[in-house]
Amino acid sequence: MSLLLNLSTASSAFPLLGRQDVHVWCCDLLRYAGAGDMLATLLSSDEQARAARFVFERDRQRFILSHGLLRLILARYLDLEPRQVQFVTGVHGKPAVGGSAGLLPSLEFSLSHSGDYALMALTNGRAVGVDVEVRKPDVEALKLAQRFFAPGESQALATLQGDAQQRLFYRYWTAKEAYLKGRGVGLSLGLDRFEILFEGQSPSARVRLAESGTFDPGWLVQALPLLDGLAGALAVEGEGWTLQTFDATAFFTR
Repeated sequence: MSLLLNLSTASSAFPLLGRQDVHVWCCDLLRYAGAGDMLATLLSSDEQARAARFVFERDRQRFILSHGLLRLILARYLDLEPRQVQFVTGVHGKPAVGGSAGLLPSLEFSLSHSGDYALMALTNGRAVGVDVEVRKPDVEALKLAQRFFAPGESQALATLQGDAQQRLFYRYWTAKEAYLKGRGVGLSLGLDRFEILFEGQSPSARVRLAESGTFDPGWLVQALPLLDGLAGALAVEGEGWTLQTFDATAFFTR
């Protein structure tokens, strides 16, 4: 079974990534379950080895589907074959496009997957991080926040209960993960060493560094509107960018 560019979408209609653009791709992995074998052939030997190390077949397939789709999407932007896309890894494990960078030598990306969903964020010359999480109804939100989050965040959660508390917890969690991934520092920067400050009910947030008490001037964070049961966030370097979201099934069909 092949996975092709949706023939109902002309090649010229594939989104162009300008300097001020941030593209987020939403992928329902179950829609591509039947294309797993084909997507596995697109992976590098290292990616195939990583997939083989998963204990559970479900997790192995999710890795194959998300990373195979990532290669398909990156290849379209770079005007390369999916197998030609090469990756390099930063000091703290952040992946980046390496080797022949094709049409967009300054392409930056971030991949996150949770359960049966994946998000991919792409920019042209800006560092970017994205995170998605399937919300778990039994998560001990306040206990986790008191242990790992900044004091202001755990205090905000303590004023809420039930579903409202859980939603805010995941809003903070995904925003923090996206910021760490964007900066490429991993958990070397503890979750309690910075605070996410949303502007009222706005999806936009700034990052305040605990040690100095000042805002990180280089980054903006935004919560993403996703299906109920999911939480997601985006962190982008700099200001003046415009977010566009795409459903992968509108362009790639099996």
